[in-house]
Amino acid sequence: MKGRGRYLAVVHSVHLSCLAFASFFALVPVLASQAQMDPIPTEENRMRELVDDLKDLIQKADGDDRSEPGLLRQLRDLVGRYDWPWRVLLLREDFRDGDYTYDPPWIVNHGEFRVVNGSGLKTVFHPVRQGRYLADTKGENPVDVLDEIFGRVREREEKDDLQRTSPSAAEIYTQLDISNAFAVKVQLKLSGYHDRNNRLELGPYLTDERNSGYRLAYESGNGPSISLLRVAPGSSAVIEIWDRGVDVEDGNPHIIEWRRRADGEMVVFLDAKEIIRAMDRAPIDWFDGFSIINKGGDYELTEISIFGAYR
Repeated sequence: MKGRGRYLAVVHSVHLSCLAFASFFALVPVLASQAQMDPIPTEENRMRELVDDLKDLIQKADGDDRSEPGLLRQLRDLVGRYDWPWRVLLLREDFRDGDYTYDPPWIVNHGEFRVVNGSGLKTVFHPVRQGRYLADTKGENPVDVLDEIFGRVREREEKDDLQRTSPSAAEIYTQLDISNAFAVKVQLKLSGYHDRNNRLELGPYLTDERNSGYRLAYESGNGPSISLLRVAPGSSAVIEIWDRGVDVEDGNPHIIEWRRRADGEMVVFLDAKEIIRAMDRAPIDWFDGFSIINKGGDYELTEISIFGAYR
């Protein structure tokens, strides 16, 4: 009878929590598809306490063979819709102080980065283009032909030297402990370069070399796309890509939100619309920092926020 009483008490607690949960959301509507990246008000703190209590009760009921599987499954789905595990503010940067080298310190590896009042962090990078091919010299004066050939050879050698010594991208990064589960929000503006193949990558990295981790990449051109990548030294793998209706090069601010749960599920939003949902269970404990890589283009980043989970 004692076991039966404990079971009924747990079920009663779950029932009361569900009623409180439903009543709370009737008074305080929350959009499940929108990431809560701003400072947490008191109402949301109360909501998260309710979620945590309900999760504890579900776990207790789950250990009893007499629990109703259908009810528990519905409760888990409900909790999953409103649970927000990223509760530690790791970084919030809007560059209003005019100095990206302080609080938090950002380090420029290559390229041009500067803070523009009222706009944020601006980065411009134009990669070195390949040289021209030799022109058709048929029927021309032999001396002119030789001069043209040697001149083009020198030009190509100079451009090859420039390509070898010039960086392939502009990069800025900040050293930061980021948990395996994280939530990133970036607000940015892109200038219109529909006729060029420009690319911006950002994401958490591992090790001081910053050549492994995850990256979210925007690429312009004839078919603009946003892709989710897992990178490693000398290689990268596309986890998922979205190339339908990506129109952000209009000079207006756009918001990209990227969330990763502890189980490896990652979701990406563009202006509050879900565009990518994928699973990647790479055995990563903590990341070592966050990098922004401009591989071609003109971008303004007005806000960056990163949330993590408790250790």
